[in-house]
Amino acid sequence: MANEKTLQQGINNIHIEGLVKDIRFEENKINGKDAISGEIDIQVNDSVHTVNIFSYKMTKKNEISGLYKGYLTIRDEYKTINTHGLENAEKVRIETSGNNENGKIERNEYVGQDGEWKSYPKLSAKFVNRLKSNDVFEPQARFTLEMAVAGLREEQRNGEETGRLILKGYVVGYQDQENDIKKIFPLEVTVANPTSVSYVQNTYEKGQTVKVFGEIVNQTIVTKKQIEVGFGVPQEDIDRKDVREYIVDGGTPPLDEDDKNAFDVKLIREALKKRDAAIEKKKEEKKNKVNEQSKSNNNGFGNPDPFANDKFNKDPFSDNGKPIDISDDDLPF
Repeated sequence: MANEKTLQQGINNIHIEGLVKDIRFEENKINGKDAISGEIDIQVNDSVHTVNIFSYKMTKKNEISGLYKGYLTIRDEYKTINTHGLENAEKVRIETSGNNENGKIERNEYVGQDGEWKSYPKLSAKFVNRLKSNDVFEPQARFTLEMAVAGLREEQRNGEETGRLILKGYVVGYQDQENDIKKIFPLEVTVANPTSVSYVQNTYEKGQTVKVFGEIVNQTIVTKKQIEVGFGVPQEDIDRKDVREYIVDGGTPPLDEDDKNAFDVKLIREALKKRDAAIEKKKEEKKNKVNEQSKSNNNGFGNPDPFANDKFNKDPFSDNGKPIDISDDDLPF
């Protein structure tokens, strides 16, 4: 039907401006084609943000990709804090202007060796622009996201409420692709300001389409605890925890249900079910592959549990190793 509604891609932008701390790019073959991939660390004040890049070498027109050549320039020419010092490091900017999609939030997702689903947020970009000496330099790490609200919960630490609010939503990606896992994914953002917390609690509801923006925080929290000793010099137990958060400092009112830019709840449901099915398929493929390898390693004798000795390899950023729960009783809308 001509008027049939489709699930449109949501706004998903990041703006990062800072000093290049380190570059880890490598040329390799992906799906049998030459490519370059890797990470660039950008220091923004006291935080360091890792941004992922990727490009095939050749375009569909059999020409060398401009992105590929640009990444070689970054790798070979950009000065970093780690190698050249703070004063000499390149100032760079990742931003999205107009319809030119550039930096965004994604998820790194895969099946771990324990057979469970691993999932954690990551930042990616196409263009990392080097600033000129006369450009205004404003270090920052910010995001703008359009989300379908899935739920709200009060944040707790050590069994106590912090006063902050966790907003869980679904981010809709590019739909014209075969990968059902990447078409939609969950993301949690944090509302910290008390006034903002009150607004979101009283205004945002499941199924609504909202746009939020705020600061990307990536820091290491160091906790020191004195260890009681019977004799000798007092000891300290030092715990370091890496914390990545998306702190919301503003947002729009929810769109009306019949607004042309609002996400269709039925289409969100369908996309989530396809994502869940695709995740289960990946897990089954991994299990079968590991079982085959196990049989091969044991010359066909015995069938040891392929995951039995991997209980210590849990990914600390995974969502408990589980796909999205979309049973009829727990659907987010």
